[in-house]
Amino acid sequence: MGRKRCIELTDLEQFTLREGLKYHPKHEFRRACQALLWSQKGWSVKAIATELEVCQLSVSSWLNRWQDQGLVGLMRQKGQGRRAILSLTNAAHQKALKQAVATHYQDAGRIKIDLEKALGQSMSRDTVKRFLKKTITLGTDFGEALNPFKIP
Repeated sequence: MGRKRCIELTDLEQFTLREGLKYHPKHEFRRACQALLWSQKGWSVKAIATELEVCQLSVSSWLNRWQDQGLVGLMRQKGQGRRAILSLTNAAHQKALKQAVATHYQDAGRIKIDLEKALGQSMSRDTVKRFLKKTITLGTDFGEALNPFKIP
């Protein structure tokens, strides 16, 4: 049923991985913790991959990175993952968003359409909502301009 590749974990490492499995905010990290714990119990790479619904290469990669780097190897490194569609530091994005919000205040669907036209980039309504939330949460000049109830 697949080649067994068991790793040995100390009690402290097992505890750390169990805590990571319970409380870490990233799903990818929690799956890697689970894979390591199952590997320590004698599960094969194929069985772990099947159970976690990932490819065997991912499981082998987690095991290798654990052995090479420890817990840090399981975390997503800088530069990995999807690039952001909208950026707070991009002036063109800020300008397009400001114009779209001025035209369609509190209508994320229409704001999305205006942004797609202005930037030439397709995006979801949820992306627009998250971006609006970031601008307001961070208290940028733009975020303050969105608040119609601001007392001068």
